[in-house]
Amino acid sequence: MKKTLMPLFALFLVSSLHAQIYVEGARLEPSNTGQYLEVDPQFREDGRCAFRVDYGQSNPKEDFITDVNGRRFDFRSLVDGLNFFYDEGWEVAQISTLERGRRFLLKRRF
Repeated sequence: MKKTLMPLFALFLVSSLHAQIYVEGARLEPSNTGQYLEVDPQFREDGRCAFRVDYGQSNPKEDFITDVNGRRFDFRSLVDGLNFFYDEGWEVAQISTLERGRRFLLKRRF
């Protein structure tokens, strides 16, 4: 019995773990965001990047994706970060090219 329950419990635990988007330690949810986000990737010399996020908050220029404790989260690449957003229910709706790079307007998928 124990041998049967442990794999089932492990499967449940893994399937219930779901990455969540935090901006400066605050979880983004439908109740505090609209249908759109704008993300501005900030690249490091090693190719990794962090994302500034504007979801309509008062000071979006300083707000980065973080973990639950407010520590800035770096992605391996731009695509890694965009895949993270897609997994969380956001898709790229528009790409803007600026002098210093690109910005991505994301739309909620569900």
